[in-house]
Amino acid sequence: MTETGLGFLIKGGILMVPILICSIIGVALILDRLYTYRRMGIGGFEMAKGVKNALARRDFAGAAVLLDGVANAGSRVLRETFYRLRENPGSIRSSYTIAAAGLIREMEKSLKGLATVATISPLLGLLGTVVGMIRAFIQIESHGAAVNPGLLAGGIWEALLTTAAGLTVAIPCLMFYNYFQGRIEHVEGELGSVGMELEHAASK
Repeated sequence: MTETGLGFLIKGGILMVPILICSIIGVALILDRLYTYRRMGIGGFEMAKGVKNALARRDFAGAAVLLDGVANAGSRVLRETFYRLRENPGSIRSSYTIAAAGLIREMEKSLKGLATVATISPLLGLLGTVVGMIRAFIQIESHGAAVNPGLLAGGIWEALLTTAAGLTVAIPCLMFYNYFQGRIEHVEGELGSVGMELEHAASK
């Protein structure tokens, strides 16, 4: 941290510490989700013609083999569905629903933590504002009419810095939270379309 940054942290008061901790947690959660989504290969939810043909023959093992070398989220869900059907023949819809729900759960992981950081950070900033203003009014009461504006600077610094710091943490966390939620909603829509296509192909 630079000297200027350290000075701001000190002048912001004790509540800058939990805000700083929130910023570290928020960045960690954002990077974790970005890495996870990239590793999962979100996208590629269409079914290849060979997979559809294998489904039409009720050849679930063959359909799973066709997807073994494909590294994206859609293929993973289909592959898990076919493995479930091969081991425990039953409803295609239920097997697919279980596999799809597993993908959505993995995508939603850590998002509650990110939402919590986005909610708590501005509240901590607001609390810092209140504490800073209390300090300023204490100085006014102590010195009466002879109060020096310089004596109020500490409380005003604390009030302004904690508010700015809390919002600086909360805004990007909220933006990324909404972005991740949008990705999840998109994936849910794609999974629903593939689910209908899956049942249609298997019913031929």
